[in-house]
Amino acid sequence: MQLYANPDRYQTKKILVAATYAGLDIHVPKGAGSGDGKTPVLETDGGCIFTTDAIARYIARLRRDLGLYGHNLLESGVIDSWLSFCTQDLEVPLGAWLQQAHLPPAVLERAKSDVKKALTVFDSHLLHYTFVAGYQMSLADISLCCVLHHAMSEVTTPDLLDSFSNLKRWFNLCLAQPEICQVLGKVKSTSGVNGASKNGASPKEETPVLKRPAAAPAGAAPAGGDDAQIEAVGTEIRLLKEKLKGEGLSGKKVNDNEQVKALVVKMNELKGNADKAPAPAAKKEAAPKAEKKEKGKKADDDEKPKSAEEIEADRKKQLKTCIKEGGKRGVEIEGAADMGGLQFFCTSVDAPNGDLEMLKSCLEAMNEKSDPTEEERKGGSGNIGKMIFSAGGDKLALAAYVPEEKLKELCCEEWLKSVLALHGGKVESSSKSVCIGYVTANPEKNVFPLKIRESMILEANNFLRKLGLFPEDKDDSDDMVFGDDDFPSM
Repeated sequence: MQLYANPDRYQTKKILVAATYAGLDIHVPKGAGSGDGKTPVLETDGGCIFTTDAIARYIARLRRDLGLYGHNLLESGVIDSWLSFCTQDLEVPLGAWLQQAHLPPAVLERAKSDVKKALTVFDSHLLHYTFVAGYQMSLADISLCCVLHHAMSEVTTPDLLDSFSNLKRWFNLCLAQPEICQVLGKVKSTSGVNGASKNGASPKEETPVLKRPAAAPAGAAPAGGDDAQIEAVGTEIRLLKEKLKGEGLSGKKVNDNEQVKALVVKMNELKGNADKAPAPAAKKEAAPKAEKKEKGKKADDDEKPKSAEEIEADRKKQLKTCIKEGGKRGVEIEGAADMGGLQFFCTSVDAPNGDLEMLKSCLEAMNEKSDPTEEERKGGSGNIGKMIFSAGGDKLALAAYVPEEKLKELCCEEWLKSVLALHGGKVESSSKSVCIGYVTANPEKNVFPLKIRESMILEANNFLRKLGLFPEDKDDSDDMVFGDDDFPSM
């Protein structure tokens, strides 16, 4: 297929990313999109399709098995909603922001304000979901990611996302996908439109042909040593470690994995620190004995158990992190509940790392009464029932909370037991309003904390739905299908 479009435009990149996911070879002729004709245009064997969204939807539908356009009519509707949101509520004000040199100050400030309002809505939605339309990449993720990537390359800087933690997590996750990395590369920080940096952009002298990336062999890394290649290898290392942890490995076993070690070697080589890189798995014949002794000594130091004082210090540090995360998430939950009218909320937290005591402290920080006089608000969600999940190496920890005024509607222990029953979990402690439990990892039964977490969150929500305490899909709160009146516009 031939795509007549300017390959440097972010609208074109939406199409190219979707084509990469679908495994299609898209040929972009040299100089395409430079004329006055209607672009983009996709030329197929059966005819031509024009406009960005129409082409992207066509490509997504070619591979229904991938779910880029949803697996059913409802998911397709959700994706369409967010595609409209992307165009009307994000691209329109960003387009005005891009023309800041030609706009009156008042109009420019309105455009910036509308962008931030749209990002606030998007950030609140991502508090519920890993990706825009659920738990896998879709055309909505591709479209929004391309727009934000363009924004941070042209009119803003990456620190725009610092105040939107859920959005930042999602954006980094999208950029870690190899299909997106192939087309977008990395975000380049700029100070404005006129001073936008284009360093590192690949030359367009040859006719580009987009092909789905082949699976790289273990330890493979791009040649050269620029920042984009270093980031690509770093992303590969993080994804591999996450996969290994999901398979039940942890700590030293993950770091000792041969694929991880090989990638670390490549990373150090790209950074120009090959002399400091750890020895590869294959033995070197000329390796000096002194090096082996030093390596053996280092291994002994790594395996040396920590003292009671060190363990206590680590626990205090972790507790502080848990309380900080809980306070911050409490504010986010309060805001999401106010916006969506939710009485109950289910989500995951990272800092406790599967520790039951730390998870309870995190829950208490969420429910702490918020002080309006503080510069940075914390907690404030004590009036909202919730179940929070934290995945560790050996177990998935759960904490359920039901406010006093909602105990007539929901039994806290019954709620927790129903969710734990999905994977044979146990109740650790129980009270009228707070119940703690866990599910132990069991590789033989394919039970891994990270792997089962999302299904258990779904089970917790389904239990609430049966009691009429959580919106049904058709009520739009669960899937966040927004209407035009829900967002600011120019």
